[in-house]
Amino acid sequence: MRIVLGLSVFFGIATGATASTVYDITDLGTLGGDSSVAFAVSGNGQAAGWATDVLGNTEAVIFGGASPQSLGAGQATGINDSGQVSGTVSSNGATHGVVWSGGSVVDFGANTSAAAINDAGQVAGSSNQAFLYQNGAETDLGTLAGGSWTLAEGLSGNGDVAGYGNTAAGIRGFVWAPGEGLEELGTLGGGGSYGMAVDDSGAVAGSAAVASGYLQATEWLDGTAIDLGTLGGNNSYAYGINDSGAIVGYSWTGGNAATHGFVVLNGVMIDLNSLLPAADSGWVITAAYGINDQGQIVGEALYDGVAHAVLLNDPPAAPLFNSPGSAAPEPATWMLSGLSFLLLLARHRIRRHS
Repeated sequence: MRIVLGLSVFFGIATGATASTVYDITDLGTLGGDSSVAFAVSGNGQAAGWATDVLGNTEAVIFGGASPQSLGAGQATGINDSGQVSGTVSSNGATHGVVWSGGSVVDFGANTSAAAINDAGQVAGSSNQAFLYQNGAETDLGTLAGGSWTLAEGLSGNGDVAGYGNTAAGIRGFVWAPGEGLEELGTLGGGGSYGMAVDDSGAVAGSAAVASGYLQATEWLDGTAIDLGTLGGNNSYAYGINDSGAIVGYSWTGGNAATHGFVVLNGVMIDLNSLLPAADSGWVITAAYGINDQGQIVGEALYDGVAHAVLLNDPPAAPLFNSPGSAAPEPATWMLSGLSFLLLLARHRIRRHS
């Protein structure tokens, strides 16, 4: 169910009047190395991502305890309320999509990815084509008209999948629903689009090209593409959506000098850095990748120039969200190897533009 903020609350946030009291920021740490990133957050506040160890190796991790919990070499990209985690590992030069569940691992094989997992244990993944995994079986989601591959990125609680694939006209986002099949997502007048997350109502968040060729954060409602704008720069990218319709991502700022994480509330894009208490002014939130239904946001931020995974909590004193529910799964990291050159190229374009 969508929650629309009251006008007085929303107006204050949009104008910055309550900007100093909205989010508390928590450093999620590393495994002894210099950097970490969180891509997804469950309904109970656990996060998934990657962190470096003292040797600089990248390991998939669960954030939420006293220190990150390593799952081994790789990157974690989705997490559910049961602590099951989806992600990727590299083995013998190929990328393998995997699910970590307790002490066991489900491996989808070489040249695959596992982008997101929901509370039902369904997994959105990809081989040459996007698939939905459930109870040991994979459902092939197929391709778009004129295309040869699709890549899954987001998964809702009821099994809808968002992603993108190639068509005769270029790369296009899609949403897939059980019993309905693939629906191609349009653009904002430019040549491409990317679906990255989907909520239980079927709304999709991602990015679409405008006529100038730049990509801008986009929401698709009932098939209509809505331009969410930028924070002053040329490009912006949406990666997460919750069931209240809040959208997170990152945007280039004015002059394209830096990226800042954002949250979109009631159609208005707000720089997350403007919503931090003054005591946390040393942090610069550079990207937001996941949001749950409690309004908790995960991503990455700089402190003294060092990038760490962070969790943003919506404190009771200044709540933006008041609707409990399950987490909305979030986008995957770009693959280290495998699938095909086209998949890697498309993923590089959408993941971290610089």
